[in-house]
Amino acid sequence: MLREIESDAFRVSKVEFHLGLNVVIGDAAAANSIGKSSLLMVIDFVFGGADLLDKNDDIVPNIGHHEYRFLFEFDGQKHYFKRATERSEFVIECDGQYNQIKPLTVAQYTAWLVQAYATPKISLSFRSMVAPYSRVWPKDNVTNVHRPLHAVSSQSASDCINNLIKLFGRFSEVEHSSAVFAQADEHRRVWRKAEGMEFLSRIGKREYEANESALNLISEEVAEIKTNLAQYALNLRAIVDREVMDLAQDKDLLLRERSKVFHQLTRTQQNLQANKHVKSSQLEGLKEYFPDMQVEKLVRIEEFHSAVARLLKQELVQTERTLRLQLNSLDVAIADIDRKVSERVKGHDNPNVIVDRVYQLSEKWTALKSENKKFEKKEELQKDFVEAKESLETVKLAILTDIESAINQELEKLAIDVYGQGANAPTLILGQNSYKYEIDNDTGTGTAFANLVLFDLAILSLTELPFLIHDLPLFKNVEHDAVAAFVVEYTKFPTKQIFTVLDEIEKYGATTVDVLRKRCVLELNEQDVLYKKKWRSR
Repeated sequence: MLREIESDAFRVSKVEFHLGLNVVIGDAAAANSIGKSSLLMVIDFVFGGADLLDKNDDIVPNIGHHEYRFLFEFDGQKHYFKRATERSEFVIECDGQYNQIKPLTVAQYTAWLVQAYATPKISLSFRSMVAPYSRVWPKDNVTNVHRPLHAVSSQSASDCINNLIKLFGRFSEVEHSSAVFAQADEHRRVWRKAEGMEFLSRIGKREYEANESALNLISEEVAEIKTNLAQYALNLRAIVDREVMDLAQDKDLLLRERSKVFHQLTRTQQNLQANKHVKSSQLEGLKEYFPDMQVEKLVRIEEFHSAVARLLKQELVQTERTLRLQLNSLDVAIADIDRKVSERVKGHDNPNVIVDRVYQLSEKWTALKSENKKFEKKEELQKDFVEAKESLETVKLAILTDIESAINQELEKLAIDVYGQGANAPTLILGQNSYKYEIDNDTGTGTAFANLVLFDLAILSLTELPFLIHDLPLFKNVEHDAVAAFVVEYTKFPTKQIFTVLDEIEKYGATTVDVLRKRCVLELNEQDVLYKKKWRSR
């Protein structure tokens, strides 16, 4: 347990603590800014928290950097440490006079706290365990009244629920299923990423079924070859005939195209031969027979026709060249088919033919089978993911049902203790990734804050949680009798520690005042503030 905190910055240099309830008492005037919440934040700082510097950012600017020295005691053994605001990322292990032995990171220090409080079986970091129940102003969890499992508002509900399972020591029951699910999810995501980066080809259900049909056809053909292998020559002839028929069909198409191109070429060549014109010298000879003929006019007409003819000839020459190239290309393709047919026919009694055919079928089979195996693997990964998820959800739901029932039963008991028989208790509803905490037919502010106190008391009672820190704002809107009843509940934990703040204590009754004064660790007022320097004004 935490035994003491001392600091040169404190007005009272040392604050001592004990098991059970530890109360900081404010004055009857409910004075603000005297250090009540600050001391609770220092306690949180001592337990590895960071909010003292993050939330109370006026302390260091006003009193400068300083350190806190603190003592823990476990099984009669004392452990001394100190932590400075200037280098808060370290906690210093010390001897009995607070001389440095060695520095520890905050992570190392809080790992030691897990061992010291004998809570390693809950599989939860120390801060994850205690932070939700260290409710100090101005932390989020002071006012987040419907989210009691949240240490900070940004935390996911799923993380909070997993932490609750761990706090109840039930995570070992779900750990295997969680690991299987995490692995299945990782495998599925890696596969999808590989597909997205085109390292793996995508294949859907339709392609898979088409591949299966093709594989069946290949199987049938191979089976036919095996069955009829005794009729070797006939088998070879059948295979050759099948391939030759395919080649003949290809050649027929090419011949038709060649005939079309050849006729176009012939017409083009004929047009080139007919492309002639009359020379002017030939026109001069006509005057002998037609003296009145206008030769000059006929010459001009003939020159025009010649110009047109030259342009037409250029086009015809280009067309002839293109058609010759097409014809040559077609001739090459036809010759290639003829060569293949000749090879097939010559080798009809050559075993290489059947070997080649089987090889081709084998290659196609391998390619199709490889594609389908990828589809089957993807389906297998998806199936594993779904099964792992369902298994995890089943195990987790059973655990959450147990935890939910235990907490709600404890809340009912506490509500009766605090408010009396017939009291309406708040209810926790746990889901896989969400939760609700509320009380039916009561939306009052005081009730909402009181429900946080009830919830924390239930958790403290049912788990290995070592302490609570409850700040004054939790009680400000709560009925006086209820606060007095909370004090009684706080005293029921003699082996744990509860750190809280109350002021105007007389309004809670003489019995409660007596308990609070016996459990008081520090009393603060306008004159006697926490730190030596008083910088806040009212």
